[in-house]
Order: sequence, then C-alpha cells, then structure tokens
Amino acid sequence: MDRIEKSKEKYQELFGESVPSAYSTDPEFQDILSRFIFGEVFYQGTLTEIQRELLTLVILTVNQTLPQLKVR
Repeated sequence: MDRIEKSKEKYQELFGESVPSAYSTDPEFQDILSRFIFGEVFYQGTLTEIQRELLTLVILTVNQTLPQLKVR
C-alpha cells in the first residue's frame, strides 16, 4: 500500500467520511498535508493507536489548538 492509500485509509478510520474545513479554501494544500500527516508521520515509531491518539490530544492541548481536533 502506498502513502496516498495509507493516508486515505487512516483518515477515514479516524474521521469517517467528513471533509476538513480547510479543503474548501485550499484543497491541494489539504491533500498534501493529509498525505504527509496520515501517510508518513502517523506511521513513524512503535506507538500503539491509543498512545498516538493520547499524544495528539496532549500536543493539541499544549499548543492551545484543540479546535483542530474537529474535522469540520
């Protein structure tokens, strides 16, 4: 499975069929960002799915960017 397929599969697993709000303003950038985050970064290291999700929550909280957790 290539990076693009992996990123689509992981995004759908995490967020279902919803589309990020940034997609309406810059779909090309959103595709690049999603492929990078969910196709490469997400699969680095040996963390479990639960550890990755908890780490994501911690980072979003510390950066005061919890609204990014919502897909809409």
